[in-house]
Amino acid sequence: MFRYEYNQARLKLYEQLFDQLLVGEHSEAVAANLLVDTRWAEVSRAFVNCLCHQTTKASIRPLAADYGHLVARAADLAFGTRAHAQIPCWFLQNNETFLASCLDKLFIRFERTPTAPLQMHRAFAALFDVAEGLRPFLGLRCLASSTGAHALMCAAAHARYNFLAHQQPTAAAPLCFAEMLAERILQADAQGTGLAFAFYARSERWQTFALERVDCFAEEEAFAQLQRKVREHATRKAEKKQEHGLFFLASAFLDADDAATASDASPERSSAPAAPLRSAIRKRSTPFVRLVRRLVSEA
Repeated sequence: MFRYEYNQARLKLYEQLFDQLLVGEHSEAVAANLLVDTRWAEVSRAFVNCLCHQTTKASIRPLAADYGHLVARAADLAFGTRAHAQIPCWFLQNNETFLASCLDKLFIRFERTPTAPLQMHRAFAALFDVAEGLRPFLGLRCLASSTGAHALMCAAAHARYNFLAHQQPTAAAPLCFAEMLAERILQADAQGTGLAFAFYARSERWQTFALERVDCFAEEEAFAQLQRKVREHATRKAEKKQEHGLFFLASAFLDADDAATASDASPERSSAPAAPLRSAIRKRSTPFVRLVRRLVSEA
């Protein structure tokens, strides 16, 4: 198995940054400069190292506002603007890669090192917070008006490496994360922000991840509730599609009937005897046509 060799100087530099950022003692100017280019593996490695160290002591302070402000300042510094449409795609992609890499590294860390559920909860909560702050600086512009959970899901779904598929179905860390993710999706959906739920329900990666774990949750837990909601949504969508299909067929039937009736009544009809038509429209039953018309009008 290939083991990546980290640049120790870069790793130490970013560990110093994140140690200070997690406790609110960072320099904005230094942080903004370092957050311009986060493509390096050492950046996510440093964040996870610092996060896991700090969560053994206490909960992490709210990070969304500070992290978002620092990345906005980095965009101003590098490009002279923080407008999404004017920021180069590599900057947006680097932020997505950072989020996905952090989530992957946390899963690996908690799998290899026995970790208390409270510590895992603190670490994932902090990552959701960072994703919240990064929403305006990710690839999809709509994320700016969505949630950190949606942003983190997008980052994982768009990652080149599908690390979600390589998690053990009963491993503690993915189960902890799944419950926290479900709580945030359901909360946003209840508040009328359904973008996160819509993305989750349509994402092949996330639904594969979910179906492998849903049996590990009790019915009253958030993740089980979320999957029930996904199934109900899929059922309603299928029923609606079927209804639209029947409505289309009924409308086509009536259009054809109207055309046939108009042809029968046309004064320009040829005097030559017409060949007998075998279509269902020519053999129409007046009571049946009336029934179809009534159903279409009521729909």
